Amino acid sequence: MNRRVLLGITGWLAVAASATAAGVAAIDVLEGGITGRSVRPLDEDAVHRALGRTGGTSPAAPPSPSPSASATGGVTRSLGTGGGTVTARCAGGKVTIVAVTPAQGFHTDGFARGPAPSVTLKLESDEKEYGVTVACEGGSPVARSTTDDGHHGGRRGRG
Repeated sequence: MNRRVLLGITGWLAVAASATAAGVAAIDVLEGGITGRSVRPLDEDAVHRALGRTGGTSPAAPPSPSPSASATGGVTRSLGTGGGTVTARCAGGKVTIVAVTPAQGFHTDGFARGPAPSVTLKLESDEKEYGVTVACEGGSPVARSTTDDGHHGGRRGRG
């Protein structure tokens, strides 16, 4: 090979290597500026703590680990089901549905909120249907659900 061709190839490889290194360094700097160096994925508890500090609520808030006493007396609790989250309050032995947040792809077609000894509602998607009955046990809301995937025609209980 001719010396000129060899120098051209060597120069081209040096420029390509420099450009690659500069690109990697630029991506590293941009990533550090966007996400920060100390950013780690949050676990479920950390997300709940962060939401609690902002005073906001998540539309798909997961079940609270323990019931809380409400200002009106009684116990309010968020209950997770396969089709979403049901927030209920027990007072005087009767349950009232405070809120229902269907999971993505699910909906509910209305229900009586209570207060009543128990309240039943359905959370439905194109593939599944969850029947949820909420009642008070020991002064705290408890959900029992059944599910139907539409393929077997049967229901199976879930507590």
